[in-house]
Amino acid sequence: MQVFNKKQIIILSLLFVIVANNQLFAQGCSDAGFCTIPLRPAAASKNNIQTELAYLRGEENTSLATLSVSYSRQISKKLQWDNKIVLAYVNGNYGTVFNLGDIYSTLRYGIKTSSGKMVHLLGGVKLPFNQSNLKIRNVSLPMVYQTSLGTYDLILGAAFDAGKLDMNVAVQLPVVQQNRNSFIMEQAPLPGTFPTTNLFRRKADVLWRVGYPLKSKTAKWSFNPNLLAIYHLGEDSYENIFGKRENIKGSSGLTLNANLQIGYRLNQQQSLQLSLATPFVVRDTRPDGLTRSFVASVSYQFGW
Repeated sequence: MQVFNKKQIIILSLLFVIVANNQLFAQGCSDAGFCTIPLRPAAASKNNIQTELAYLRGEENTSLATLSVSYSRQISKKLQWDNKIVLAYVNGNYGTVFNLGDIYSTLRYGIKTSSGKMVHLLGGVKLPFNQSNLKIRNVSLPMVYQTSLGTYDLILGAAFDAGKLDMNVAVQLPVVQQNRNSFIMEQAPLPGTFPTTNLFRRKADVLWRVGYPLKSKTAKWSFNPNLLAIYHLGEDSYENIFGKRENIKGSSGLTLNANLQIGYRLNQQQSLQLSLATPFVVRDTRPDGLTRSFVASVSYQFGW
């Protein structure tokens, strides 16, 4: 990790503000959950609890807030167990939804290479708390109002250093799809551009994050500007009113996000982090409801 100076901070911050301003109404900036899962140890304590509050701007005048609580356990010098539960609040033209989303459970294993560098391997699952068919006054809701995709997913990943760069790669594969969403655009009570997602089926995602981590001389401050690429490996699909499955055109392809993470270490056991993200390369269509024009989150972590 490099030691930063004030000039670097100012330049990188201005670049992020310019990108965020130009892409305020773009799609992207989110995924099915795994971009927020740590792929390498973030604290030295044996046990760690983290709470994170996030604000997100969605499509069609929707605003979202999520609260997540994470617990990690350092089982050995090489092995760590991470768990995360998410609670979501969504408000928009259709009304308000407040419900549990998903739970994540992963194992991370560190391997030292012949050159002495560490590679962290990750494997885990995502489990839904609902089948993505939450309703308001018995009205079927678009996917953006759903707090879960209703899929049981397998998550595999790795983190390693490439020179001064921090590299993360991962894949999220829906293994069991129990999405029971029943939203049909032609039957929607309100006008809008939400696509039909009746019995929605989702394809896998591949993630690649490249960061340039910096730290202060005292190591209290950390600064990590990074690019996050998410490639959706195929077109999602839905079941039409005749019971036939149709692919959703434009739902495959690349989303590229700019992300800025600023951390402050209060002491050996406690730390704070601010994270800002916005997209600037997007897929044509995101029927999964994960469209985000802007994401901001703040988290607090303590260990013992």
